[in-house]
Amino acid sequence: MADLNKVMLIGRITSDLEVKKMWDSWNSVLNFSLASNRSYKSKTGEKIEETEFTRCVVFGKLADVMWQYLSKWRKIFVEGRLRTRQWEDQSGNKKYTTEVIVSEMNFCDKGNGWNSNWNTANVNANVENETADDIPF
Repeated sequence: MADLNKVMLIGRITSDLEVKKMWDSWNSVLNFSLASNRSYKSKTGEKIEETEFTRCVVFGKLADVMWQYLSKWRKIFVEGRLRTRQWEDQSGNKKYTTEVIVSEMNFCDKGNGWNSNWNTANVNANVENETADDIPF
């Protein structure tokens, strides 16, 4: 059986969208944070709510579309794969971050600037050839 690295999240964008162009190809790279909520009842019946914040990175045409149509607090569905990166800070300490490399996105609400043509949009991107593992953000 083959290995599988697949993530699916529904949540709200909690950061301003940050888009940059990769210096070697001028492809877009979009970064944002996504909050996914979970609630459950404890053994005593108390309602417990948890929020998980996930770093997301999007490349290429999908990044351009998301930059154009999304904003902070919009609810979206993303699908992609996990990637953990390592680097050294200025003091030589090893740092790690785990993020979702987004390959698909669906809109889940009708936010500002909603375009009805995107109502059932499922924007796909082939990000395998557009990733840059050495981007320091």
